[in-house]
Amino acid sequence: DWEPTAGGGSGHIVAKPDDPDIVYGGSYGGFLMRLDHRTGERRLINVWPDNPMGWGAADLTYRFQWNFPLFFSPHDADTLYAAGNVLFASRDEGASWQPLSGDLTRNDASKMGPSGGPITKDNTSVEYYGTIFAALESPHEPGVLWAGTDDGLIQLSRDGGASWSDVTPKELPEWTQINGIDAHPFEPGGLYVAGTRYKLDDFTPYLFKTTDYGASWQRIDTGIDRLHTTRAIRADPDRRGLLYAGTENGVYVSFDDGGQWQSLQLELPVVPITDLAVKEQDLVAATQGRGYWILDDLTVLHQHDPAQAEAPAHLYEPTPAPRWAGRPSRANPVHEGTNPPSGVVFHFFLSDDPYRVAAEGDSEEVAEEVAEDAAEEVAEAPQIQLEILEQGGGVIRTFTPKPPPGKEDDAKPREGEDDPRQLELTAGANRFVWDMRYPGADRFPGLVLWNRNLAGPTAVPGTYRARLTVDDWTGEVPFEIHPDPRSSATADDYQAQFDFLISVRDTLSETHRQIGRLRDARDQIKALGKRLKDSAEDTSAAEGSTADDDESSDEPTGPARLVAAGEELAERLSEIEKALYQTQNRSPQDPLNFPIRLNDKLAGLLGVAGYGDRRPTESMLAVRAELTAAIDDQLAKLEAIWETDLPAYNELARELGVDRVLLEPTPDG
Repeated sequence: DWEPTAGGGSGHIVAKPDDPDIVYGGSYGGFLMRLDHRTGERRLINVWPDNPMGWGAADLTYRFQWNFPLFFSPHDADTLYAAGNVLFASRDEGASWQPLSGDLTRNDASKMGPSGGPITKDNTSVEYYGTIFAALESPHEPGVLWAGTDDGLIQLSRDGGASWSDVTPKELPEWTQINGIDAHPFEPGGLYVAGTRYKLDDFTPYLFKTTDYGASWQRIDTGIDRLHTTRAIRADPDRRGLLYAGTENGVYVSFDDGGQWQSLQLELPVVPITDLAVKEQDLVAATQGRGYWILDDLTVLHQHDPAQAEAPAHLYEPTPAPRWAGRPSRANPVHEGTNPPSGVVFHFFLSDDPYRVAAEGDSEEVAEEVAEDAAEEVAEAPQIQLEILEQGGGVIRTFTPKPPPGKEDDAKPREGEDDPRQLELTAGANRFVWDMRYPGADRFPGLVLWNRNLAGPTAVPGTYRARLTVDDWTGEVPFEIHPDPRSSATADDYQAQFDFLISVRDTLSETHRQIGRLRDARDQIKALGKRLKDSAEDTSAAEGSTADDDESSDEPTGPARLVAAGEELAERLSEIEKALYQTQNRSPQDPLNFPIRLNDKLAGLLGVAGYGDRRPTESMLAVRAELTAAIDDQLAKLEAIWETDLPAYNELARELGVDRVLLEPTPDG
C-alpha cells in the first residue's frame, strides 16, 4: 500500500526509527521536509535555506545536489544527518543544524561553474558537483562516520566529526563517484564501497572493501561483467560474506565476501539497479525505470552450500510464515506490483530432471542424443513427494508432482477428490507455497452447494515439519507459523477455532462419503432391478402371456420379489439423501428456489466459524450441535440399512443367483 510522503521526486527519504509515522524527505535546492503521517502536519527544515536558483555551485555557501544523503544515527533515534559538501547533524528534528566537518570534497571550482547553456542554463542545484554522495554512521560504534563524495574521495571520522581523515583507496581512479557505501555487519572497521565512472565513459565496475578503517583496501569486483557499472553494494546481516551488488545491468551476488560474483538476476528485467536494501530477510531493489522489486526470502541464500548440488535433492528450512488475518482487497491498477505469497514458502533443489523418463521404442534416437555408454542410464522419473507434518509426526498434506506436459490426465483424481499433484518441478531450484490449510471436506461427484467453500482449517501458529522424498533420498526440516502480530487472538483462541472447524469438516466429509455410497448402492439396485424386469419381459414375450398361480398372490416371488425389495430400499435411500442434501440442485443459483439441506447448512457454519482468528461463539456451538444431531440421525438410519436391509437384499439376490450390491469401504474400514 502506498501514500505520498515527505520530500520531492528525487531525494532520499527516511523514517524516524522509533516513530515511523515521522518521515523526512529531501529534493533539489536543499529542500528538506518533515511530515507527520498521523496528523498530516508538514514543516520545511532546510539545512541552509538559501535558495540557489540561477547560481553555479562555486558561488554558494553549501552545495546540496538533488539526492543529497539523509540518514538517522543507528545509536540515537533523535540524531538526523544530512550531507551537502559538509556533513550536518540535527538533534531537534531540524530546528537547528550543526556542521560536523569542513568541505569533504576536492572542492575543485573548475568543475562548479554554471550548468547547461549556451542559450538556457540549468542552475537549480540538480547537477551540482563536489558534494557528499553517500554517508553513514557505523552501526558498531557511535561517532564513526564515513562519507563518500561524487568527486572520488572517501573520508572517515572516528570522533563524531571533530576530525576527518582521507582514506580513499589508492587503486580507485581519480574522480570516481562514490555511488554507494555499506557498513560491514561483522567488522567495526569495515566498509563496502561501490564506485562508478560512467560519466567519464568508463563503465568498469569498482567495488572495494576495508576491515581496518580504510588503512588498507581490497578490490572485490571479479566476476562482474566489465561493462556493468556498479551503483550499489549491500552486505547481508545474517550471513558473513554474503554480498549483493546493484549494477547498470542487474543484480549480482557473492558468497565469499566479494572474492567472486555471479548473477542473481532470476526474473528481474535487465535494468539499472540504483539502490539495494536488505529488509527482514528480503532483498529490495530500486530500479531506474522498472519500479521496485523484492527477492523474497534470503534464507535460501543464507543456507546455500555448493555441496548441496551433489545430493539428489536439498530441502531448505523455510522462514517463519505469518498467518495473516487478511489482506486488503482492491482493484489492481495496470502498473501495480504483486504481493508476496500468503503461506509457507518451501524452496528445494533437485539435481535431476523430475520428468525424465525412459524412451519407449526409440533407443536409436536416445543413443544419438547421449553418449553410447550412457544411453542405458536414462532412467524412470524419480518418485517425488513433499509432506507437511505436525510436530508430533502426523501427516497434514502430501503433495506430488504435476503430470508432465501431454500427460495431464494420467492418474487424475475422480470428481470431488483432492488432487495432491500440485508441485511444478524442474531441475535445479524449485518453490512451492503451502496455504497453511488442512485438507478440505470430502466431496461427491455432482455436488452443488450454496456454501461452496469446503476448505480445511488453517493451521494454528506453532512448529511443524516438512519432508521431501526423492526416491530413496529424504530430507526433513522444521518450520514455524507465527500469529499475525496485529491479531488479539490468543493461542487458546486459535486452537479452539481449529478444533471446531476440524469437527465440522469431519462431519461434512462423513456425510458426503455416505451420500456417495448411498448413490452407488441405489444405482446398483436400480440397474439390477431393470435387468430383472427386462429379463422377465423377454421371457414372457417368448413364452406367451399365461396366467399362473403368482397372479392370485399378493406377495411377489422370485425375481419379482427382489425387484420389489430393491424399489422399496431405493426409496428409503432417497429419503435419507433428500434430508442430507438438496437433490434438486443443478447450479449454484438453485438454492434460491430449493431450500438448502443439512450438509449445506453445515458448510455455511464452516465458513462463518473460519472467518477471522477467534474461538467459535456460543451460537456457533449450538448450531453445530443441532445440525450434527440431525445428520447423525439420518446417518444412523443409513447405517441400519447397511447393517441389516442391504445384507438381506443381497442374500435374496444370492439365492436367485444374480449380482449383489457391493459397497466401497469407508476410510476406517
